[in-house]
Amino acid sequence: MSGRKFSNLWIIVFLLFIAFSVIGFAEGSLRYLEEKMKDPFINWVTVLPAHIDYPTARVMAELNTDQVRNDYDLQSAVGYIRFRLNFYAYDDILEFYKHGEIDEDNVFLIPARTINLDDPIIPEIFSEKNLIYGHPYEDIADIGLVVREDFLRRLNYPLHTPYIWMDFLVARSGMTDRRVPVPVPVNAVVRSLPGLAGFASTPYFYQQRSLQFDAGNPFNPVHDQRIVLAYHGNEDNMQDLLATIESIFHQKKTGENFRFNQAWNERRYLPGNNQKHLIFISFRGERGRMDLNILDEMFLEFYNHDEVTPFRQDIYRIYDYETRFTSQRDNYVYDRISLNFSRLDKLREFSIMLSEKYKLEVDMAQIESRENYNFVSRLTFVISLVLIGFSILSILLFISYLLKRHLESIKRNLGTFKAFGLSNRFLINIYVNIVLTILGISTLIALIFSSIFGYSGIMRLIFMIFGSYLEPGNYFSLMSYHLLLALILLLVFSVWVLRTVSSNILNHTPGDLIYERD
Repeated sequence: MSGRKFSNLWIIVFLLFIAFSVIGFAEGSLRYLEEKMKDPFINWVTVLPAHIDYPTARVMAELNTDQVRNDYDLQSAVGYIRFRLNFYAYDDILEFYKHGEIDEDNVFLIPARTINLDDPIIPEIFSEKNLIYGHPYEDIADIGLVVREDFLRRLNYPLHTPYIWMDFLVARSGMTDRRVPVPVPVNAVVRSLPGLAGFASTPYFYQQRSLQFDAGNPFNPVHDQRIVLAYHGNEDNMQDLLATIESIFHQKKTGENFRFNQAWNERRYLPGNNQKHLIFISFRGERGRMDLNILDEMFLEFYNHDEVTPFRQDIYRIYDYETRFTSQRDNYVYDRISLNFSRLDKLREFSIMLSEKYKLEVDMAQIESRENYNFVSRLTFVISLVLIGFSILSILLFISYLLKRHLESIKRNLGTFKAFGLSNRFLINIYVNIVLTILGISTLIALIFSSIFGYSGIMRLIFMIFGSYLEPGNYFSLMSYHLLLALILLLVFSVWVLRTVSSNILNHTPGDLIYERD
């Protein structure tokens, strides 16, 4: 019955392999989609206020009421500010440290957003699956940035860089405008951020960075009269470094009108960074005011001195902006509202309510993309059921044909068995058990093959051959109740079909079977 060279068995194995592979990929895809649907970065919808004077705070308060939340599956409505800043690549910073020159045009405009300390998305940003290293914000005045990993990779920064260098336009009366790279502490590095932001900051950082020059922007380095170094090396070498600094600056050739005064270190905490030490280097001027150009020249001479070589990789020049921050920490004007939903089924209905009641528009692309997630997940489920049903039907038709053909070929023997007293029930059980044994062996082999096919990533290779690239993730899973249900249904319907087929033949009399009478 298994066929010549087990051909029938291998046909059943192939049909089962198709069925199990369909189940595995359907289940894996559904789980992947389910994770995407639950991903807070997917379930956050952005709404833009109609104009700059829009009462964003009042609208958010109304949207956060229990009635709105229950009616539309809304979890929270929070405000944030969307902005962009220019940053320098790490290779350009290394050149700047060595030669004091930087290509002001070679900057990268990075999109960003603010995040409040009480924002509901904070736990997700700093979750174990998303956080690479670092820690959440602990202070509203924290100026450290939460940076995406691909942002660092794009600008060739080391993964554990303590700073990234922000582009800043220096504007001061009597001084030629120029652009300066200003280091900003890195609070944490994460895999992703909502809204495709390259980095995130507190509203306080955004406010301080946005201050006008005439208001005294704290990041403007023209205010500095000292060289300030951040030292991230071994504390045991601190005294050697201070001695080296004094030796170099006592003999410096740049900044002739300004003599070295003293160098000292302070163990100080900088927001967003577990700072080791700050080293302050001060000078006495014989005449005139020290400007940024003179400080740059003296730092460049110091940094490239041979005696600095043992310390160079642990030294970063920062500016004394932390002493110039203002105390403005509230009344932020948010230009966006983020809406987080537990389910996306009522998103279109919610967008209609926003438009009619608050004159707010949700980007239709956002609505459609989220509705597509729902549609694709349901479509995948339906298609998988159809394919599984078709596979099971094909197996049932094949084994019923196999059993019927076999019994038809041995009718005389069956008639003889019945003439000697063997019951229909006994004969039916024998042949049903034989086919079920073949089916069981085929099932085990098919499970092994489909597991190898699914878990080894062969499907990803097939997609690559056809020019499609799957996002990293697991798209295959045989550990599901769908597989168990399919096996139970296959067993139940197989027994029923096999008994029906064998009964139709064995219900004839022994004489009809022996003489092959219809």
